[in-house]
This record gives sequence, structure tokens and C-alpha cells, in this order.
Amino acid sequence: MFSNFDFDIIVRSLPYLFYDGMTFTLTLTALATLGGIVFGTALALMRLSGLAPLSILAAGYVNLMRSVPC
Repeated sequence: MFSNFDFDIIVRSLPYLFYDGMTFTLTLTALATLGGIVFGTALALMRLSGLAPLSILAAGYVNLMRSVPC
């Protein structure tokens, strides 16, 4: 089945694929972390707000996300 398969192509392209994959993964992780911090801070400020509509909206979102199963 693999008698004609050239495994050398995997070895030759591994540094390129690893670099691109790691770059994408780290970029995505950094953006998700930054977005989560910004969104979480805004949501916390909304919940602590004295304005009832903002507080209710934020509490509703938090309770909805808590009730969604993983």
C-alpha cells in the first residue's frame, strides 16, 4: 500500500508546516485571549453598572452561558 509513497516529502516540509502551524496557533491564542479579556471586562462592568437594562442584559448573558452544556 505504501510501497510507492515518498516519506521524504514529509521530512522536507516538516519545518515549513511546523512554523506556519505554530504561527497560526499562537496568533489565534493571543487574539482569543485578548478578545476574552476585553469582552469579560466589558461584561463585568455591565453587571456592576447602575443602569438596570445593562445589568439585566449582562446577567442574562452570563446565566445563559452557564446553562449551556459543554
